[in-house]
Amino acid sequence: MSSHPPLRLPSRRRDSHKGSFGRVLMIGASRGMSGAIAMSALAALRTGAGLVTAAVPDRCLETVAAFHPAIMTLAVEDTQDGAFSDQAVSQLVKRFSGVSAIGCGPGMTTGSGSIRMVERLLETRSIPRVLDADGLNCLAALSDFGATGMDAATLENKWGDLGGPLVLTPHSGEWERLSGVPASDRDGQLEAAEVLSRKTDIVIVVKGGPTRVVHSGGVWTNQTGNPGMATAGSGDVLTGVITALLAQQLSPWDAARLGVWVHGLAGDLAAANYGQIGMTSCEILDFIPQAMMSVYES
Repeated sequence: MSSHPPLRLPSRRRDSHKGSFGRVLMIGASRGMSGAIAMSALAALRTGAGLVTAAVPDRCLETVAAFHPAIMTLAVEDTQDGAFSDQAVSQLVKRFSGVSAIGCGPGMTTGSGSIRMVERLLETRSIPRVLDADGLNCLAALSDFGATGMDAATLENKWGDLGGPLVLTPHSGEWERLSGVPASDRDGQLEAAEVLSRKTDIVIVVKGGPTRVVHSGGVWTNQTGNPGMATAGSGDVLTGVITALLAQQLSPWDAARLGVWVHGLAGDLAAANYGQIGMTSCEILDFIPQAMMSVYES
């Protein structure tokens, strides 16, 4: 386990207020999968974001709001089965003003309303964004993207328009759907991430053991974390951590590297206290504040 973060944050000024540390909007959830976005939102708060709002389908509001009293909630129109409706994105866009960073995907399914949400976020280049989980699956489902390979022609025709501060956080299955490289070919998946990042300048977090953060300027390999983190919700926590760091004005490259390191350290602390077998993503959440104590300048 590395004892040194990839970068450090300055100590907070005594005259700081909530607005000093960013306003995060987390978008996700569907009926039966409300916990995912709730964990992302709480992770963002525990990573230091000043204000965090979870935008969820109307049927999920009470469940997410009950998760923690500090999470603000925003209900948008949903379908009968509790997913985002096609009209949800037009309601949500009105709330983008003043948002410092957006995280999207955990638990939201891949229905047409969710796909429209991702389409709109790809156009919202003025706000740093993180796409994870079903946000990535929706990206793969779009006609302009999907598993067609990382050759030069494909990159030019289908991915060339991606821009602005954007972080993708795929596990191997999600990256297979986007890149066309099988999940079993980790080296090939990493190469595909490098090619895409050089072309688009987006940051790609290739999750796994170890997780690697890929940018046009190079590849960074994380040294924190353990196999106990292969548990439901762990990736949702990471999404919130990275989004919060973006909201605190870190670059996508720095936010992704530091976020992965903090997430892994929190997992190591959880494993030390609960053991790798029995730990859950809730324990990872509990140790994020302690992990964050390691990144501030003295």
